[in-house]
Amino acid sequence: MRRRRIKRRIMKTKKIKSGAETRRRGDAETKTDGGRQSATKKITAASRFLAAAVCLSTLLSFACTYRSFENQNAAVAPPNENKQSSFESDLQTMQTANFEFIFVFRRKDGGAFDGDDRKYLRANAPAETNRFIATDDGRAFIAGSKYLFPPPNLEALRMRFNIEDYSTAGRAK
Repeated sequence: MRRRRIKRRIMKTKKIKSGAETRRRGDAETKTDGGRQSATKKITAASRFLAAAVCLSTLLSFACTYRSFENQNAAVAPPNENKQSSFESDLQTMQTANFEFIFVFRRKDGGAFDGDDRKYLRANAPAETNRFIATDDGRAFIAGSKYLFPPPNLEALRMRFNIEDYSTAGRAK
């Protein structure tokens, strides 16, 4: 039994196949034939190189990506102190749209508009009203029109809402 084991070890460590010399290094065998490596050694080297290249490119791609969680513009742009509120900017938008009649509707209690308020406003505004904008966190509506609101409609709306007139024509009161 012991002789068989020794014989197998010797056969594994030194083999002669068609003029090629085989040496054992740990568990892996490398074959050299006059300085040339075998095909299995070339494949192993190529796969190791490919794996190293993939790992390196992955690491570099993570190192060079944009980090969206960092605010990079914070140090560059100082906060603008002259910002307009949403109401002022919406009102300015209506004025630059060349509407002759601009009305701002607010609830009398100062609360936000609900579904019934919106329906009432749409029902009592004339059909010629060109644009409605909800502003000031839903607490005001700005209406812009090229046509005058009829007095009965304005009176019906005044019963439920406070109305501010920003008209350029100055005729609707």
